[in-house]
Amino acid sequence: MGGGDGHFRVTLSVRKEPGAGPVYCKMESGSRFRQLKTVKLSCDTTYRFDISFKPPQLLQSLQIDGKEAEPIERSRDGTACAYSVYHSTNDVQPCARGHREELQIAMRVLASGYLTTCLQIKYYKPDDQSHCEWGSRLHCIELDCTSADEGSLVTVDKETYRKLGIES
Repeated sequence: MGGGDGHFRVTLSVRKEPGAGPVYCKMESGSRFRQLKTVKLSCDTTYRFDISFKPPQLLQSLQIDGKEAEPIERSRDGTACAYSVYHSTNDVQPCARGHREELQIAMRVLASGYLTTCLQIKYYKPDDQSHCEWGSRLHCIELDCTSADEGSLVTVDKETYRKLGIES
């Protein structure tokens, strides 16, 4: 994937802090929800989102759930770059049974444009580990992207959830 042709890949991973604990996801059956996969998060918890770009891109701004977040560049070389940002679920209520929330992630990428993606989330009480940690361990979400020109919307051509060596 070359950068000059407007194609790049964004890899998004989520870990529970402190300690980089795993986050789980599950496949949804039927068509009850907008998306087929639900990511499980706990209320009153801090999460670290790691966002990498291949080839390297410059992340100008980032919003998670409508709130401005401060990305920290962790690494950069000729083939990739990586940022981290912390997101708190302190102001979130647990989801009612059969309900899901949407967590919008919006990025402004220099020379590419605006990239938005939405994760389907089920929030659990902090002490409800048995449900929150049931399902597949989410390794990362890959977004294959195309940008037409500066300032436009970036198109997500393909979204892939990777679960510890398994693609779905």
